[in-house]
Amino acid sequence: MQMLREKKTLLTEILSADSSYILQHVQQEEIVTNRDYNNLNIPNQSDEKTVVNLLDKVMNKGDTKSYELVNLLQKPHIIKNYPRLEEIFNNHTEPSDHTFNPAPTIPIPYNSDLETVVTGGDEVSLYEMTSVPRGLCLIINNEIFEELSERKGSNKDAVDLANIFSRMKFRVVMCKDKTAVEIPRVLKVFSELKQLSDLQQYNAKEWVSGQFTDLKDLPKHGDAFVCCILSHGKKEGVCGTDGTVVPTIDILSPFNGTNCSILVEKPKLFFIQACRGKDVQKGVPVNKKPKVEGTDMELDTDDGQVQDYTLPLYSDYLVFMANVDQYISIRSPTSGSWFIQSLCGQLEKSCTRGKNIYEILTGVKAAVSKKKGDLRIKDAYGGYGYEVVKQSPDSRDTLTKMLIFPAETTHSS
Repeated sequence: MQMLREKKTLLTEILSADSSYILQHVQQEEIVTNRDYNNLNIPNQSDEKTVVNLLDKVMNKGDTKSYELVNLLQKPHIIKNYPRLEEIFNNHTEPSDHTFNPAPTIPIPYNSDLETVVTGGDEVSLYEMTSVPRGLCLIINNEIFEELSERKGSNKDAVDLANIFSRMKFRVVMCKDKTAVEIPRVLKVFSELKQLSDLQQYNAKEWVSGQFTDLKDLPKHGDAFVCCILSHGKKEGVCGTDGTVVPTIDILSPFNGTNCSILVEKPKLFFIQACRGKDVQKGVPVNKKPKVEGTDMELDTDDGQVQDYTLPLYSDYLVFMANVDQYISIRSPTSGSWFIQSLCGQLEKSCTRGKNIYEILTGVKAAVSKKKGDLRIKDAYGGYGYEVVKQSPDSRDTLTKMLIFPAETTHSS
C-alpha cells in the first residue's frame, strides 16, 4: 500500500491515458467487485478522476488487494499499454545467486508494499519474500517399500510439486525411498546445510530443466522452507521404506528455533501425503449437491495415521495433511494423490493473484472435498467390493505473519 501512496500522482498520470483499460483488467482480476466497477465506471467522468477513485478504492481494501494491483501493473500486457510504468518498476532489482538459475519471473513489487496487511483494524505483518531462491523445497518421496505396497502415482506428485515450487522460485531437492532411520537424518542435514557431501550421501537430486539430476552444490536457506513428505503411514506417524514409523514431531523438530536458528521468524511449511487412520470417510448428503470435480475408479491409500504434535511450542510452522484424524488418504496410481494434485493446482492458480496461504489452503480443502472415488475394499469374508470414499485435508499452524508468495507460476518455455 505504501508504494501506491508514494507513486499515486505518477500512477494517476500514467493510467489516465486509458482509464477504461486498467479498470476492465482490475475487474477481471477480481481486485474490485462488480459493484465497485459499476460505481467507478461513470459516464463522462474524466480519466484522471476515474483512476484516482480506483486507486483510493483499492488502497481502502487493504494491502492484499493493493499488492494484487501492483502485481497486475507489472504484467507485460499492462506495461505494453502503459509503457511509462517501466519508470516505476524498472528501478527495482533482485538479489542474484549465481549458483542457481530459477525459472523466468516477473519483477517483484517494492518490499515496502509488502509490509502489513490490515485485518479488522489490526496490522498483521507480512513475511518477507524477496530472497532468490525463495528458499529450499525438500521432497521426501517414498515409493518402493520392503513389505508395504508400492505407492504408485507418488512420482507424479513429486514431479508436479517440483514444477510448481520451482516456478515459485524455490530450489527443489528430492530424496527418494528413505527408511525410518534415514528420514530424520535427511531432515537434520537439510536443516543444517553444512556441506554438500552430507546431502549427497542420501542421494539428493535437484530439479533442473524439468528433471531430477545430481546435486552439484550446497543449497542455502532463504526466506521460507518447504518440506513435502509422500509416504505410507501408520497410527504413530509416517512410514519409512522399512515400514517403521517416524513420529511427526521428529519431522518438525530439526527446523525449530533451537535446531535451525537461520529459519527463526521464517515460515516453515510441511505438506504430508499419508493416511491418518484406516477408516473410510463417506459422503454426507447436502441440500445443494456440489459439482464433483474428480472421480477415480482405481484408487490406493497411504494407510496409517500421523500422530498429534505440539505445534504451539513451534513458531512459524504450518502443517497441512491429506486427511483428518482416523481416515485414509486417496492416491490414484496414474494421476497422483487428490491432496497433492489439488495443492499444486491451487498454488498455480492463486499465487500470481497475490492470494495468501489461508486462501490457498481453503481452496485445496474445497477441491478435495468435492472429489469422490470407488475404493476396492476387502470384506470380513475375504471377498472384495467397492466403497465410495471422500477426503478432507486438515491444517494446523503457528504462523505469526501473513504469508503471500509473490511468484511467477506460468510455464517457462
